[in-house]
Amino acid sequence: MGRQVRDEVTGSAIEPDRLSASAPQARPRYQQIVASLRKEIEDNTLKAGDMLPSEAELRERFSVSRHTIREALRALRDEGFVESRQGAATRVTKPENAIYTYSVSDVAELLQYATDVRYEIDKTSVVVADAELASRLACSVGSRWLRVEGFRYVKGDSTPLCWTEIYILSEYSGVAVLIGRQRGTIYSFIESMYGVRVAQVDQTLQAAAIPPQAAEAIKFEGSDLAIVIRRTYRLGDGSIPLVAINYHSPTRLRLNWTLRRSANT
Repeated sequence: MGRQVRDEVTGSAIEPDRLSASAPQARPRYQQIVASLRKEIEDNTLKAGDMLPSEAELRERFSVSRHTIREALRALRDEGFVESRQGAATRVTKPENAIYTYSVSDVAELLQYATDVRYEIDKTSVVVADAELASRLACSVGSRWLRVEGFRYVKGDSTPLCWTEIYILSEYSGVAVLIGRQRGTIYSFIESMYGVRVAQVDQTLQAAAIPPQAAEAIKFEGSDLAIVIRRTYRLGDGSIPLVAINYHSPTRLRLNWTLRRSANT
C-alpha cells in the first residue's frame, strides 16, 4: 500500500470558526470513556468474556453521572465491544468485524472521525473533469483536480472500512506535499497553506454501485450496492476546494444523527 494520512472529517453546515485547525474541539465526555474502554479491549486488558466493571464502579472511576456511563455503554454495544442482558453484568465481546458507528450529534464527534480511522493511499493522479465528473463534484467541465484514492482502516481491523476518493482543486493541490508527511486534515492543510477558510461542509448519503477497486478488499457480503457518503467543502464565496467520496459496506457501517430543537422552534 502507499503512504498514510489521517484525513478529513466533516458534517453539514459547520460554522467557520468551528472548523479552524487552530481551535481543536473537546470530545464529549462519554466518547472519551468509550475510547478509553475500547483501547483496553483492543489491548486485551479487558478480554472477550470478561465482565465489565459495574456502572457504579465506572461512575467512580471516571467521575461522571449514571447517564454518561449509560451513553458510553450504549455506544460500546453499538460498536460490538460489549453485550448485556437484563439482570446480568455487561460482558466484553470482541467480534471479528465490529460495525463502525459514525455518530453525528456535534462537531466534536465529527472531528473524532479523523482520529478513529487511518487513510492508506493507493494512488494519486491529476484528472480533468468531464461531464460525468463535473456532475459528481458540482464543478465546471474542464476544471483540473488532484485525485487521491485509497482505503480507510479502523484501528485493529485489517479489513478496510471503506474506499475513499478525494478530489482537491488544482489551485490547492500544493497540499499534496503535506499528505503523509504531516499529521492533520486535508481541509486544514488547505486553510493554513492558502489562507482561506472552509465555511461549510455539505454531506450527502446515497446507495451506488461498488467500485471495482473496493469489491474484493471490503466485505460487502453479497450486497450489490455500497453506502456512499460524499462530503463537499465550500469556502466563504461558495467555491469548492475539496470533495471526499467514501464507499462503505452496508453491513459494516451505522450512522447516528441527533437532531436538537432550537430555542424558537
